[in-house]
Amino acid sequence: MTSGIWKTGRENMLNATLVNRIAITPELVRIFVKPDAAFPAFHPGQYVALGLPGDAPRFAGYPGEETPHTGDKIIKRAYSIGSSPKDSEALEFYIALLPQGALTARLANLRVGDRLFCASKITGTFTLEGVPDSANLVLVSTGTGLAPFMAMMRTPSTWTPGRVITVLHGVRYPQDLAYREEIEEFSQRHGNVRYLPMVSRGGDSWKGPKGHIQTFFKDGTVTLDSARDHVFLCGNPAMIDEMEQMLTVPATGGPGYGVHSKKNPGSLHLERYW
Repeated sequence: MTSGIWKTGRENMLNATLVNRIAITPELVRIFVKPDAAFPAFHPGQYVALGLPGDAPRFAGYPGEETPHTGDKIIKRAYSIGSSPKDSEALEFYIALLPQGALTARLANLRVGDRLFCASKITGTFTLEGVPDSANLVLVSTGTGLAPFMAMMRTPSTWTPGRVITVLHGVRYPQDLAYREEIEEFSQRHGNVRYLPMVSRGGDSWKGPKGHIQTFFKDGTVTLDSARDHVFLCGNPAMIDEMEQMLTVPATGGPGYGVHSKKNPGSLHLERYW
């Protein structure tokens, strides 16, 4: 059962509460949102809209808006859910706080107990629906594009017998590698997880791979079999465009992937973050 508040979807209704907030860096945050009513069932990889009124305060350290938002009209943006559908306590989101962002500059100001808007509809096709249980997963992300993959890995049904999961995460700095310890714990628990972080501006303190995430495919660190491996790309559109070109265009020597859609199922799944 859901309450009338959840079902009405009124634009000005703040129908959820921030129940936890974990700062990864000053620019990256994990937030946990509990809707007033039970949220609907969803699939790992889907997204939902969050929002705040235009007159909600912006973070004090950010510059002013070129075009100020005022009044109680909700500013909404869609974010991938990072928590498992099995977690009924709250929805988790991994968000980059942009000083110029209409919504994130306001989300940055929220503290535990504050109210916000959470849409009643959870949607998206960037899921494991239709992926054979026997298929391996190659999960490629940049920045906060890791969120839907965390939802997948946190869901028991993802871990089918014999499935190998390769997680690639590209970030600017080592401190941006959110969820690193949790992914390493998955590797220890299941034994069939390969975690490949890549840092583009690591400096001397970072001893791991440096550059862009595409390098792992160009140098042979990751090799693919399109008959067995389903590839999921989430994050920076430039990364996704290059990877799509590498994997689908015969002239590049790619493995001949087909881009997935509802109408034409394929083994290359794309989710552009902006």
